[in-house]
Amino acid sequence: MVDSRDTIQLNSKLAKSTSWFLGAGVLGVLLCAVSYFQDAQTFFASYLTAFSFFLAISLGAIFFVMVQHLARVGWSVTVRRTAETLANNLLILAVLFLPLLLGVHELFQWSHEDVRLVDHLIQSKAAYLNLPFFFIRTAVYFTVWSVLGWWFLRTSRLQDETKDPALSTRMGKVATFGLILFGLTSTFYAIDWIMSIDAHWFSTMFGVYFFAGAVVAFYCTLILVVTWLKSTGHLKTSVNTEHFHDMGKLLFGHNIFWTYIAFSQFMLIWYANIPEETLFFLHRGEGLWKTISLSLPWLHFVAPFLFLMSHNIKRRPALLATGAALLLTMCYVDIYWLIQPNFHQNGPHFGISDVGSLLAVGGFYLFFLIHNLRQAPLIPVGDPRLNDCLSYDNGIPE
Repeated sequence: MVDSRDTIQLNSKLAKSTSWFLGAGVLGVLLCAVSYFQDAQTFFASYLTAFSFFLAISLGAIFFVMVQHLARVGWSVTVRRTAETLANNLLILAVLFLPLLLGVHELFQWSHEDVRLVDHLIQSKAAYLNLPFFFIRTAVYFTVWSVLGWWFLRTSRLQDETKDPALSTRMGKVATFGLILFGLTSTFYAIDWIMSIDAHWFSTMFGVYFFAGAVVAFYCTLILVVTWLKSTGHLKTSVNTEHFHDMGKLLFGHNIFWTYIAFSQFMLIWYANIPEETLFFLHRGEGLWKTISLSLPWLHFVAPFLFLMSHNIKRRPALLATGAALLLTMCYVDIYWLIQPNFHQNGPHFGISDVGSLLAVGGFYLFFLIHNLRQAPLIPVGDPRLNDCLSYDNGIPE
């Protein structure tokens, strides 16, 4: 039996919190404006870092939604609406991305004609790294993501009204092609907007590395949002210990996958010892960057691995959410570590531009998340697998 608070929209009292996030976004914009006039390159680097972090969360969300439909999964139905709403935020992210178009010359040395004339390696990549093709690819990425995020949420909400089981079949079919498009677009976004900052460096595993981090960031966010909703009296009966256990297992498993990809990328570059490839780790092995490089394996893998290994942790929402919050912080540190050494070689340069960018992107991101959670029931009440989800049991004793 579903509690009535699970089948109605987010209540108005909670919706008032949107004003705080809207205010944070406006404050962030003001700080961004100040930092832009202080140092445009530092601002754009910080904004790209914050934007890529929140983009990773929504990319992980749309991946999760499509996999659930493709595999016809029953256990996740009651947490899927939250994931669908996070995925739908790709629409607002497409808008928040626009300032970065103004910073292309600040971010990418290959975009400067004088650099292209004297750099033979960049010249050899000119067929791919040129601004017209670069902008066209970027437009394709955000079009694909926005349409997928919007369509799955819209169709799921339509099923709430019609109770038509055929819509589940349709979403599963669309997910088949959607996952292919997702894999291509997310990989090339990572190559274009992160890896090509240093056009001399390349890694065939970089797209997978970004994807792995995005999925980890999403599961952390899903756990935090669902825990928050339950703490406010929503999702009272539709999300229980069994669902938290499975979310914890998925977070645990995907974080191991991130570690495997990170280690594989490092090991192959170290073993091959090709100068063009080793520069990436050389830049991150100097100054304070070395401290962050050494802390990532411990704080992004070892500590979460030991913490999440226990099934008792995964079955206690408060403890699981604490671990998810700490791991989500490390996901931001990881993206910061990917981007910022290209602009600040001696170490982190965390300042007003970083704070402003996080507030601007994060504030509007959370504002639209809560706004969209208010537009429909918090669970897909029309999904034919809802009863299977409500009666789901891992078979593990407390």
